[in-house]
Amino acid sequence: MKIRLDSARFEPFVWQETVAIRAAQPAFEDGVGFSPIELHGTLEPVSPNFRLTARLSYRQTVPCARCLAPVEGEVESGFELLIVRARSERQGRPERPRKAERNAADGGERQLTEEDFGVLEVVDGTLDTAPVVEEQVQLNLPAYPLCREDCAGLCPRCGKNWNAGPCDCPAPAADPRWGGLAELRSKLTGSRAGE
Repeated sequence: MKIRLDSARFEPFVWQETVAIRAAQPAFEDGVGFSPIELHGTLEPVSPNFRLTARLSYRQTVPCARCLAPVEGEVESGFELLIVRARSERQGRPERPRKAERNAADGGERQLTEEDFGVLEVVDGTLDTAPVVEEQVQLNLPAYPLCREDCAGLCPRCGKNWNAGPCDCPAPAADPRWGGLAELRSKLTGSRAGE
């Protein structure tokens, strides 16, 4: 949905919409899927800018980090952003650029500051909600999803899911670098047994 900032110039603009996100985009890995995302939002004036407060609700499917089985779950998430007009469109007295912006204007890289987080700059006075929703969905993806806490994972040789039972692959040979610790353990357990 595209919202003109002027629609919230004097009073809050409240809306709700359903946004569909294609999980086939490069931003999402294979096995990731989403139900249509319900968005409830409020855009209100905070002179000279605007504040966007929104709540998302949807179902997501992600692959288990150990066995790749689908992990489904409900997501309820809220967020808040400060919406500012593009610098070239702001009227009135020009703002003094921050040091990071001066460096970027000189052709250098721009370092993000704490002030940059939670701020969205819009062009042509129009807020497009689809990229905002997509970014929030990406931020809500779990870092290490598991189908269950004791997920055994996959056999690195044959690929069998160990949650369904052991495979027929031989046990891997012990790493010789751990041999010294194995000897120490056997000595310690042997001395305790003789006590």
